Amino acid sequence: MRTRKSNWFCVICCTAAVAGFTVPVAAQPGGSPGGSIDSTQEANVLTNIRQLTRSDMGIEKAGEAYFSPDGKTVIYQAVPKGKDQYQIYTIAAEGGKPTMVSTGVGACTCAYFHPNGKKIIFASSHKDPRIKDPTIKTPVPGYKREGRDYSWDFNPYMDVYQANVDGTQLRPLIEGHGYDAEGAYSRDGKLIAFSSNRTGHMNIYIANSDGSNVRQVTHVDNCYNGGPFLSPDGKKIIFRADREHKDYLQIFMIDIDGKNEVQLTNNGEVNWAPYWHPSGKAILYTTSMHGHHNYEVYLMNIETRAQFRVTHSPRFDGLPVFSNDGKKMMWTSQRSPEGTSHVFIADFKMPKEILK
Repeated sequence: MRTRKSNWFCVICCTAAVAGFTVPVAAQPGGSPGGSIDSTQEANVLTNIRQLTRSDMGIEKAGEAYFSPDGKTVIYQAVPKGKDQYQIYTIAAEGGKPTMVSTGVGACTCAYFHPNGKKIIFASSHKDPRIKDPTIKTPVPGYKREGRDYSWDFNPYMDVYQANVDGTQLRPLIEGHGYDAEGAYSRDGKLIAFSSNRTGHMNIYIANSDGSNVRQVTHVDNCYNGGPFLSPDGKKIIFRADREHKDYLQIFMIDIDGKNEVQLTNNGEVNWAPYWHPSGKAILYTTSMHGHHNYEVYLMNIETRAQFRVTHSPRFDGLPVFSNDGKKMMWTSQRSPEGTSHVFIADFKMPKEILK
């Protein structure tokens, strides 16, 4: 979880498992802690809301999901029943039986489809030597909000892997010393943007889609820069960073050559998981503007900075993404009956306040 990740799902990862998500909120009857969903407000943008993943699928929780290029399949991360680390799964967008496509070993996060629909990438720590030998001691930096229950380790054995969509022919794509994760392809499939602390500081990088020609985009020390996504035209990257206040993320935009960086949010809250609308003129993102027990999804026009609240739920809503045609939105929410994190999909209508 793209979500400085948090242990409520990547809730500030992408998610991660390096990230998992367990928001410390007491559940109320009906799975609506602290209030109810304002469906009237949501209906202005979201219709036909349906829950895609469920606990009866053999998982504890799920989230950080992305559409395949044709919109027919979804890739996401989930914690198998009885386990405590995320693995990667695929499922039909209309529902059905999920398939695990990762190894089942170690921790996984941040899966994404290649634009040709034939390959996937995701980050995995299945080669971590500590799995077989827990006596090995390796310092692991990470993310943890003071007084909160979620955390996110920057596992130095986390690398980006490529595989067929069914998980076969798994091979390392971006690896080396340090944490490499949060990878996503460009729309044309020529580039990958990812996050790494290979220099000792977490920054944004891009590489060719075969893992070659790695180059650093941001050069900021002693803070987190992560969760990058390339714009539809491949010229810009949106990401999150805690430049001013540790662990309080803001949304930034930068050219792929590292020039023309712009800060898009500056509100003293936690803002993360930005994702491009296919037009390249607007983004979705997750924010704590309504409280750290009540993250919500917002839209923003990147030129005018006009904003629009999308979700109205009393618990967590975040990690939002669009389908390639912009007609559907998918996100992670704790609006499930049991109050745990799961993947939801809805038909999406762009409000005129954002794009006319």
